[in-house]
Amino acid sequence: MSAGRVLLLAAGAVLVGGLGGVTASADARSWYVQAGAPASGTGSKARPFDVLAKVESASRPGDRIVVLPAPRAAGALDGGIRLQRRQRLVGSGPSVVREGAARADRAPRVTNTTDARLDGDAVRLASGSTVANLVIAGARRGGVYGVDVTRATVVGNDVSGHNTSCTRGFHIPPFNVPTSAPGVGIPITEGLHNGWAGILVDATRRPGRFTIARNVVRDADCGDGIDIRVSGTASARALIKSNDLRDLRQGIDFESILAIGLQTREQGRLVARLDDNRQSGLGNDEDLGLGPEGADSEGVFVNVVGPSSLRALITRNVYEHTPGRGGFSANGLEFVSMGDGGRGLVDIRDSTFTGTPGDIVEQLALGTNARLRMRLDRVTASGSTGFAGSGTGDTFIIPGNNADCVIGASGGAGNTVDLIVRRSTLTNCANNGLSFGSAVANGSGPTTELRLDVSDSTITQNRGGNLRLINFTALDRLTAKIARTDLSNSKGLASSPANVGFEDRGTTGQAVIDLGGGPLGSAGGNCLAGGNLAALLVGYDVSARGAWWGTPGGPGPGRTITAGGTLDAGAPLDAAPAGC
Repeated sequence: MSAGRVLLLAAGAVLVGGLGGVTASADARSWYVQAGAPASGTGSKARPFDVLAKVESASRPGDRIVVLPAPRAAGALDGGIRLQRRQRLVGSGPSVVREGAARADRAPRVTNTTDARLDGDAVRLASGSTVANLVIAGARRGGVYGVDVTRATVVGNDVSGHNTSCTRGFHIPPFNVPTSAPGVGIPITEGLHNGWAGILVDATRRPGRFTIARNVVRDADCGDGIDIRVSGTASARALIKSNDLRDLRQGIDFESILAIGLQTREQGRLVARLDDNRQSGLGNDEDLGLGPEGADSEGVFVNVVGPSSLRALITRNVYEHTPGRGGFSANGLEFVSMGDGGRGLVDIRDSTFTGTPGDIVEQLALGTNARLRMRLDRVTASGSTGFAGSGTGDTFIIPGNNADCVIGASGGAGNTVDLIVRRSTLTNCANNGLSFGSAVANGSGPTTELRLDVSDSTITQNRGGNLRLINFTALDRLTAKIARTDLSNSKGLASSPANVGFEDRGTTGQAVIDLGGGPLGSAGGNCLAGGNLAALLVGYDVSARGAWWGTPGGPGPGRTITAGGTLDAGAPLDAAPAGC
């Protein structure tokens, strides 16, 4: 049985009779608390406590704390609560994450509107604790927060309006943004700061297992959705399942907003399973006075800061960008390394990402000596809009955030970047369908290796090129294998005029590019018909045997351009293969 399945079963085992009931151990005691109850309450169901401080003081490790629904007029239970080991804090009554339930007159509501307790967090986790079926609104800092807890479950809560203090939370460390000028980067000297998340777990020294499932995190002006941060010597496993993250804004003092953020630093290690999550409505409207860029918003952000390691399996994810929000660096998913020696693996399956101004899916090695591997299987990335909704994304200055459907790239010395695309659709983007390359602006020396493997996919109808592979600086090794993929009918505008382009603008030690009949074993069967230009080669030799060029007999006159490279277009197909 997988680790993710075990975590999910463990979460479900504590919930019986709906989210309002919890099975406690034989020696545990149940305590009750209700907003608006008489001050003389004793903590029983008939005479509940009236404030969280009383139930916190009376309860012991392993006890169950039940928040009874109360009329909206009674307000929320304020002041926050610090849980003890193995305690379960549960809201009684129907599920609060059903549509409109959290806004109903009666609900189990808690908050913390002051910095005087728990730094403004509404619920502070302890090892083995569970938080379920609560409406947590308007917290001064976080809705739910835990640090160095060995196990925690947060399930079925409605968290909204958190971080009213606009406290800093997730920090993306300093980095250089590569440019198309060899060796030149744009320094982001302070990195990017985010607001405190609605649900945040930190691990710094203990092993931890976290389940965060079926929560709604929404409507915050200054906070992320769900963040997991692992640093120091900690090792953690996280299951993040069936959460709805929506309408989160960046805040005027910050530079980024994340619906789901994963980060490892120092010697930290994280294995995460993300399944059936949704992100929408991220970023700021332009009328918030934050400038035309709106926000640097990310649906899922995976950040490896070397020498740490992070593995994430992401399935059934749905990201929908809201028009008019976010800026040119708004992405559906970003997988990025910084520092030295990071190790990262991101596997994305059966997911859709649509409509961002920036690149829809990014894999960026911005640090040095990192090894990043990303696999897409049955993924749709479509409909990027370009900055300011202009319908074009290419800045011609930086090789990233140009509204590509997918980009994989190295921006630092010693990196190895491995991108695999299977049975995926990358279409109708404001720049390229798939960009892959190197532009070293961090560290000294070449990128170590770029590996690209694409098959059985549809990469068409993009405003730039459908596939652009480009090296701006020094690169030791390059392999690219493409088979049975529709690469037809690019618009061929901006800096990518062809359906496929392979350009060495720097120096490459060894390069093998196989679209059919080459040494990597590609079966060919690619479709290169239509568009302004079929193929552009600069400095690279390409084998593209067994392709369909739009007419029998291979590419017609003027359909290919080679400059310092060669194209083997032998054995062309006489008709379009299936899938073209």
